[in-house]
Amino acid sequence: MSVTQLFFWVCLLLSPRVLRRGFSPVLAWLGVLFGTRYVYGSLLSTLPAQMTDSTRNMIRPMLWAWILAAVMRDDRLRKRACDVFLLGCTLAGILHLMGIGTAAPIVEALGEQRISAFEQNANVLGVIYATAFVIAIARVIQPRTGYGWAMRLLFLGAGIIVVLGLLLTGSRTAAIFAAIGVVTVVAIETRRARWSLPAVLVSMIFMGLVVGGGLAKSIIEKRSERVVSADISGEDRARMAPVLIEQFLRSPLYGLGPENYRVELGHRSRTGDSDVGIVAHNQMAMFAVEMGLFGLIPFLIMCGLLLSQAWRVRAMEGGLPFALALPCVITACTTANIVFHWHFYFIVGLVSGAHGAHRMLQASRQESPAMEDEP
Repeated sequence: MSVTQLFFWVCLLLSPRVLRRGFSPVLAWLGVLFGTRYVYGSLLSTLPAQMTDSTRNMIRPMLWAWILAAVMRDDRLRKRACDVFLLGCTLAGILHLMGIGTAAPIVEALGEQRISAFEQNANVLGVIYATAFVIAIARVIQPRTGYGWAMRLLFLGAGIIVVLGLLLTGSRTAAIFAAIGVVTVVAIETRRARWSLPAVLVSMIFMGLVVGGGLAKSIIEKRSERVVSADISGEDRARMAPVLIEQFLRSPLYGLGPENYRVELGHRSRTGDSDVGIVAHNQMAMFAVEMGLFGLIPFLIMCGLLLSQAWRVRAMEGGLPFALALPCVITACTTANIVFHWHFYFIVGLVSGAHGAHRMLQASRQESPAMEDEP
């Protein structure tokens, strides 16, 4: 990780133009959010070491996103970046399915509800696989990508491998991400192809049943048995939600201080380590409880910008950016701490790069008529 971060800094120092090209309002608001958290935590956090470490883990991948936003303004590199992301996840999925990188041989671990790999948290690895799965589906169904049927079949095979890896992780957040992402990309691409509204709705329902139903009848179903057989109060996140709401209402303006909520949340929701507590598993709630409106407002602005930029580029870029941004924001507001997940920063870099290219294209089109009018 240290070598990787050094590489990021070298890239920025050797090419300062990257700082300008990679600038994005989304990244700017992320910088405001993380900077506020660090300063705020230095003054109020009762767990300064944990606060410093967690904030550093947010800032580190933001450098990567900044470089990606600069590089992926180029249409060819943006396309290749998604392909390379999918290729890396496919390789990881193959190793995962072979039991390489798992804590136990895959045959012995198959009885477990969750099989992660590479010393990664199962939820983190799951959403990485889910991101790659949405990319694979987009490559299969998007027209005018320059890929023939042979390449599309390879992308389909890659999608099958990464979804099998997703199932091994047993991550329900990843399942939600994949289902929403696939339905969204199908809806946008069928609409771009000028399908009628009923046909678009039928295609969305069909893909939702295929992907969502397939994931629901997998390992993920086993992890939800106690919720189905008993009641929702048996679920950790359901017990955490009312505690987080009460903590926010206790100090809605300036919050409780970064990391200060964790021990109380763990005790009152009866989950997590008794000494360090548990993280919120809800990014919006985490920033709201930690910093009140000073954390909630920048986070919501960042989410709004990410969605709006992804939506604006759909005519040029297709449905992939929005199909990644929408489930990312939905899971951030419900079940996941996305600022600790590297897939989030890849999505930010992709959307910011595509939006930058979109703005440059608009500027060039506006300049062309002006030049034609000159004598």
